[in-house]
Amino acid sequence: MTFKYAKKPMLNLIVLDDKINIFKIFNEIQEIIIEYQESDINSSKLLNALISGKGIQHIVNVGYEILGNPICILDLSFKLIASSKNAKVDDPIWVELLTKGYCSYNFTSKHNIKKFIEIIHKNNSPVFMNKDKFRIPRIISNIKINNTVVAYLTSLEYEKPFSRNDMDLIILLCRIISSEMQKNRFFQNAKGFRYENFIIDLLDGSENNKKTIEDRLNFLDLNFYYNLYVLVIFVPQNKFVHTSLHQVMDTIEYMLPGSKIIIYNDFIVALINRKDKIFNIEHTFSRLITFFKSNNIYGGLSRCFHNIADIKNYYEQSVKSIELGIRLIKDKFLFYYEDLAIYHLLEICSRQEDLKKFCHASIFALIKYDKINNTNYLHCLYTYLLNEKNQLKTASNLNICRSTLSHRLKRIQQIMNIDLNDTTTILSLTLTFMIFKYMDIYGGVIHE
Repeated sequence: MTFKYAKKPMLNLIVLDDKINIFKIFNEIQEIIIEYQESDINSSKLLNALISGKGIQHIVNVGYEILGNPICILDLSFKLIASSKNAKVDDPIWVELLTKGYCSYNFTSKHNIKKFIEIIHKNNSPVFMNKDKFRIPRIISNIKINNTVVAYLTSLEYEKPFSRNDMDLIILLCRIISSEMQKNRFFQNAKGFRYENFIIDLLDGSENNKKTIEDRLNFLDLNFYYNLYVLVIFVPQNKFVHTSLHQVMDTIEYMLPGSKIIIYNDFIVALINRKDKIFNIEHTFSRLITFFKSNNIYGGLSRCFHNIADIKNYYEQSVKSIELGIRLIKDKFLFYYEDLAIYHLLEICSRQEDLKKFCHASIFALIKYDKINNTNYLHCLYTYLLNEKNQLKTASNLNICRSTLSHRLKRIQQIMNIDLNDTTTILSLTLTFMIFKYMDIYGGVIHE
């Protein structure tokens, strides 16, 4: 009879001898079936929590209800993402996390937490830490996206002893949380570096407490040189061409060794730190510029700064330099905010006033004269100022002799009733041409 049913794939067959207590076996089988039923119910609850769209905190709340023990989720920099809010736990690590929202450097060093996390990081399955390691035993597990560790889940054996099914439940919970995290672009793009979450918090402006920033820098063992820059890289996408940001990011990491690089708001963001300031952009980033040009990629470089806490402001400088640079400067792929700051100022002013009001009053008389007499004095004046009043260069650019240029400059001063040796006049005219360029008017004469 045993042989008859042995090869039936859908049949669970147990062979017993007549000395075994059949009622005991029945009860044990019933317990197993009940455990599987409970597992199915719990799986359904967690999947419903994911589908509900209420976020990680809701999933953690449901997980706490199912496990019967408190849970917390930490990012790679040991910042708290979510926890069982109603759990009252007498554990110094738990209290530290819920009070500060992160574990401080001194605290984590004292409890050797980083060493244990390194062990967890290397394990594909949840790890049980007994009382030899912690005062309250706990299970710690990785949360992965595309085989990259992006966070940690910890459950404390506090309200009840762990059961034999809790490990499987925690594995499922980690997968559910991973699915929820994949809705967030940051976690989708994360490469598993511990500094990523910290830099994201600074860029978001959610981390601005000086003491907290110092603690997290120490914990992450981040040490920077005095001179910092933010380089933002924009990779245009369209329906015909889709360039992988991760592929570009890998190349940038090779070209900028020692920089901290992340993907943020669909930009590649590099935090560059150097002993010396950058004085020659074209020389320092020559290889990068060649790469940008070959792949139709644009970059924006911030001014130099010295405090990592200020990174958000300098990131915004870099983004703005790309925005203005693409619009105002042709055939260039790396833009320096210092060169475009005046246009940023004009952009801000333009929201309140018509910028033409700030142009030199006599410039419009010259424009009118050109139109009536079919001359090109406006372009001549612009070229003269662009060459910092160097007559030799100006004459060469205009393809005229110096005497002709001298005559034209004299005539321009008569038409406008100005003195081109007056510093204030030169400043006003330079600003006027910048306004023309920003407003994209008189483009035939205002060009690089």
